[in-house]
Amino acid sequence: MKIYEALAHAFNHLNLGTCFALLGDANMHWAGKLSDLGTRFVYTRHEHAAVAAATAYARNSKKIGFATVTCGPGLTQIMTIIPIAVRAKVPLVIFVGEAPIYKEWYNQKIDQAPFVEACGAEYVPLHNPQKILKDAFKAISRAAKECRPVVLGVPLDLQKREFEGDLEESIPNLHIGPKEALRPNEVEIDEAANWISSTEKSVIIAGLGATSKEAKAAIVELAEISGSLLATTLPAKGLFHDQAFCIGVAGGYSSDLAKEVFARSELVIGIGARMASHSFDGGKLTPNARVLQIDIAPNKYVQGRKASDFLIKADAELATEALISKVRSLPQKSWRSAAMKASTENALKVVLCKTPIDGFLHPLTVIEALQNSIPKRCHIINTSGHCAYYTAQMNHHPQTHYTVIRDFGAIGNGTSFAIGIAELHPDRPVILIDGDGSIMMHIQELETMVRHNLNILTVVLNDGAYGSEVHKLRALGASLDGAIFGRPDFAAIGRGFGLTGTTANNIDKIKSAVTNFLTNGGSAICDVHISDMIASPQIQSVKSSIGMSGAS
Repeated sequence: MKIYEALAHAFNHLNLGTCFALLGDANMHWAGKLSDLGTRFVYTRHEHAAVAAATAYARNSKKIGFATVTCGPGLTQIMTIIPIAVRAKVPLVIFVGEAPIYKEWYNQKIDQAPFVEACGAEYVPLHNPQKILKDAFKAISRAAKECRPVVLGVPLDLQKREFEGDLEESIPNLHIGPKEALRPNEVEIDEAANWISSTEKSVIIAGLGATSKEAKAAIVELAEISGSLLATTLPAKGLFHDQAFCIGVAGGYSSDLAKEVFARSELVIGIGARMASHSFDGGKLTPNARVLQIDIAPNKYVQGRKASDFLIKADAELATEALISKVRSLPQKSWRSAAMKASTENALKVVLCKTPIDGFLHPLTVIEALQNSIPKRCHIINTSGHCAYYTAQMNHHPQTHYTVIRDFGAIGNGTSFAIGIAELHPDRPVILIDGDGSIMMHIQELETMVRHNLNILTVVLNDGAYGSEVHKLRALGASLDGAIFGRPDFAAIGRGFGLTGTTANNIDKIKSAVTNFLTNGGSAICDVHISDMIASPQIQSVKSSIGMSGAS
């Protein structure tokens, strides 16, 4: 048995789930054997897409993501997705191989470790034949426990050497289970309960660390007892879609009406949330509120700003349950009223907009049509870029069926995320809503969707431009040549790859495209022509902050 075969047996034994792959010399022998042993593979057209799909798969499955690309240029192609996975705390195992050790010259040779480590991940060179399986298992265990990507480098010539160990003795039963829940400090809970009891206008902001069924139930109960409003960070969007007194996403993507409510708050209770700058709109969202943070890794200062006034290091569910027992025994001031309920309901409505003067569709009009057409059993994916604001205004979809990974601000990830989610949930229709610039970056992955028979509808919000840039350049009075590219015929491109392709220049065609997809399944693309004259509130805020003026 060769070493690559022993490694394949070991990985197959671990049963990490689907491996997202693009093959090359340094990984194809191992991957081929792993496939022969029964591990399922999804083969993408670009290395970035493979690792991005694995990232989405891991984020939504709560398991380890599994991907493989080849060494050298295969590795350098994934330098954008690795920081995303690092910042999103996604556990990933990426097998990249390595150039041969004992060959004087190899065209794809590069010192791989500095690239990986610069992105914040761990690079593990597996060079010792006697310990190679043991070292691999240790690395995989660290990826799970530390919730970060680990990249495995195994030299090609070493992979082809004879394996001299005992395979059965070398493969441990590696159990990667949930971490032990961190219990709160009782004194801190008492103080936090007094904060809540003495405050009328409080808002609970839940993050990804509080999305379990049990944590949600506890937070809803705490909010009801304390009279608090409910909100979420963007990654946890939709957690309280079925609750009254919810004001949606906290931060720059909050609606204008929601921001008015947030601005009046006196206490913010962050639960299972990082308290990132975006969640507080750089500090503008809750200017007069004290902030209480409950998290397994709380921090007073986050991303260069003071994020919290009082920290409780604890599991979200356990801390919230402890607060409930304390708060229940104290007198409470409630922010909940019939008037506030009406305000929160209005804050979650999509704003009705007039048709833009250029005759194209208003993006919010499109979003309202999609929200009314997409059933909750579908899985929606929101990406990055200017169009992401509009998709974030869909407020009736459950968090379990809504995905956003935006931890590095990179566009071009939508198709890959959709592949990962569709592979994880083959029973769910997946609907990706993305911008034309983002789709063009990895448009070849439409073919991957068809080849693997994935159930994905790609809705392209096509303004013929890079949206954020065109609005900023227009406001500056600068040339738009570098931001406007025209409107490619995405329907025709999709049909060329084997998808069902439609072009939508009115609402009825959008609804028809969604209905046809839900009826027929498969892979489809809908090219929706939106106006490039409409700037999101976020972009308008940026223009205002730097003294710009211009069309909005």
